[in-house]
Amino acid sequence: MPSRPLHPATLLRGARRALRAALGRPEPSAREVFARTHPVVHEVRGLLHAKDLKGAQSRVDEALAAPSPGPDALVAGGLVAHRRHLHERALDLFDRAGDALAVAPVPYVESLFRVDPQRGLALVRTWLDGAGAAPGARTWHAALRYVFAHGDDALRHAVHDRFVAAYRGNEEQWPGGAAEVAWLERWRGADRHTTTPAPGTRVPFAVMDYVQPGKGKSSQNIGDHVQTLSSLGHVVRRQNLRFHGRDDLVGLAQDMQERVRPELRLDGEATDVELYRVDRDGSSFQSFPEGTWLLEFGWHSHDLAGTGVWDFPMHENLRPIFVSFHCNKRGLLTPEVLDYLRAHGPVGCRDWTTVDLLLSLDVPAFFSGCLTTTVSTVFPELDQRPAPATVYVDAVREPVPDGHDNIKQSYREVKDRTFVENMREAVRLLEWYRTSFTHVVTKRLHCYLPTTSLGLDVDFQPANFADVRFSGLHPLDHDGFEAIRTGMIARLEPVLTAVFEGRDAEHVYALWRETVAPEVEAARARHAAATPLPALPAAPATVAAPAAVTAPAVDGAVDVVLLPRRPQLPHVAEAVRALDSSASVPLRVWLVGPGVATLSLPELSERTSVHRVPTTALDVGSLGLDSSQRAHHVLLPHLLPGVDRAVVLPVDAVVLDDVAELAAVDLGSTAVAARHTSHADPSGFGLLYRAARRLDDAPATAYDFYRRIHARHVFDFNAFDADVLVLDLARLRADGYAAESLVAMREFRIDAREALHLYVGPHRTELDAAWDHVPTRDLPDAPARLVHWADPTKPWDDAYVARQELWHERVTGSVHPAAR
Repeated sequence: MPSRPLHPATLLRGARRALRAALGRPEPSAREVFARTHPVVHEVRGLLHAKDLKGAQSRVDEALAAPSPGPDALVAGGLVAHRRHLHERALDLFDRAGDALAVAPVPYVESLFRVDPQRGLALVRTWLDGAGAAPGARTWHAALRYVFAHGDDALRHAVHDRFVAAYRGNEEQWPGGAAEVAWLERWRGADRHTTTPAPGTRVPFAVMDYVQPGKGKSSQNIGDHVQTLSSLGHVVRRQNLRFHGRDDLVGLAQDMQERVRPELRLDGEATDVELYRVDRDGSSFQSFPEGTWLLEFGWHSHDLAGTGVWDFPMHENLRPIFVSFHCNKRGLLTPEVLDYLRAHGPVGCRDWTTVDLLLSLDVPAFFSGCLTTTVSTVFPELDQRPAPATVYVDAVREPVPDGHDNIKQSYREVKDRTFVENMREAVRLLEWYRTSFTHVVTKRLHCYLPTTSLGLDVDFQPANFADVRFSGLHPLDHDGFEAIRTGMIARLEPVLTAVFEGRDAEHVYALWRETVAPEVEAARARHAAATPLPALPAAPATVAAPAAVTAPAVDGAVDVVLLPRRPQLPHVAEAVRALDSSASVPLRVWLVGPGVATLSLPELSERTSVHRVPTTALDVGSLGLDSSQRAHHVLLPHLLPGVDRAVVLPVDAVVLDDVAELAAVDLGSTAVAARHTSHADPSGFGLLYRAARRLDDAPATAYDFYRRIHARHVFDFNAFDADVLVLDLARLRADGYAAESLVAMREFRIDAREALHLYVGPHRTELDAAWDHVPTRDLPDAPARLVHWADPTKPWDDAYVARQELWHERVTGSVHPAAR
């Protein structure tokens, strides 16, 4: 049979290889070839690898400014947006590139599924059908993660098989792939929400483990298993229980049963219990009999395989008793999850912030404290205490003294051990602590509470005392700790007794509601209690009076406020000139802030007047504030007593349309109009939580702030960009906005932007994003009536930033060199 003729491209490549060999030149590496064909992507990947996100953004801005940016620039832009978690922008750029799937397949798949899961599933189905180029193992792996979150069983099985097949024979292309293949094998072929046959007359009961399909999201903290050990203690107190199931799990339960302190042992009729292991963050992929009970607890922080989707509610055959529960993730608390919590509540919460969060959402909740306070149940008293000695466990706030190790409770081997191996390691670790030491210094909550339970003297030094998880758990004196421990034992005893007596779900949940009803009532009263904060020493109008300015009324004028920060002062004149050039109506421009008195301003048209409001005369120190909090922003209604409505604009912006249309936005029943945040994180509570975390040196104040946030607003609301605003100043004056916000700024050290979020919450008018277009965050072709350079690179900088030419054209009449 004659051989097929070679393709001309193959002949050309062969000729080139022969020529390079004759000249003594080495064959270019794949990296060198890629750098030649995709120079911008190659450069941007280097900048991202070096963690120079600002430089990477500027480089892609410059590349995208070309009249017709090519695929190389578009993919590079998508990579930067993906790194910034701006997935809509990333997907838009990837789609426009056309070859993103070939050049940056994993970021493309991730952004696609984050924005449009159904489109992502459709793409995966085309791959399975053989359409287009076959993805590599890494791409199949990325797709599989999202199919776990969004796909059906059949699709997941097919993708899983294809992932493994793509990896086999190509192992050298992905050195870390073997670990992922091995990790995911335990979920291969598993359907969701399957039912195991009922174990006859045995009571099915599950104990918590912490693995899931995402290896990176599976726990490597042995402290989690200390939690499970503590929960198991409430089960094995019953000496009459006979355990069945996997030999290693049964052996563990029997050993713990023998370790129960004599004074906590319970007797009764013999009962057979079938034990199961449940994955907290991946239970739907397991199989359980109908009516399997479990104690449900811990911090639900890990989404499924890093997809932004939680495997919650849990498996439909599980019957959870919620106790020692913590949550603060917006993505977790879907309407379905809230109904689930209400149906299985009340929810015992590990901390007071979770109590307040759930109560704001009409989920019955109470403070239970942490299960690990009761771990002493399976640690009988020692015959002899060790000599005085201190152990340091994940200590971070102060250097560990010479001669001492810094023990780690979080390490990779935890992921690789079996559940029972980790449980026995938790027992061994706690035994070592209590038999070798008398004092503990630790940042770990699940070292601090369990070792306190075991009688050690603990110095709890977390990375941040103001952490949202700690309200009610620190500081604790002896009586406070004992109240949590004894309360936990007392409330779980009757409910678990009913479970192991074989009572039905209706009876058990009714008993749970009855048992904790007084605690729920007390929590609701606390949540609703209005504790006033100390008033200001003077009214806001009095504070503002030394700097307040009025000006003659001008028919039809729009009041525009600029609040320049000191680095922006040299560019205020340029911003005012740009405003003047775009206005169709009279403008009264108010320059408010320190340093505005000495600004040189350009010659303007007759329709524009400029009024300076220097704020150096404001005595904010008398209010307990400092200049960094920008109190003059909050005092704006009183600094401009003659202005009833104003548009607030940033200096680093150019208005492309008529500002009169912006000023005329219908505010409805609200006092503020602003666009939803252009940042990747949309959570308003997240913004306020971050503010609270700055109170590391005043944790009690932080905990009070968390309570007040949840008392004022229902979790969660969208954060908003506070640089472009339409304000009803008359209403803000009448409603006491400044007084309330200044008090919050003084008490909780928040700044003006955070104070506005606290005051407004979700009660604002949504401003069309075209009036606050951020070119480095929004879609490149999105409508823009105002361009706002909100990221660190400004339009007057030497480095290029997207749409920088607009600033130069409007302000100086020139064009930035990079845009030529």
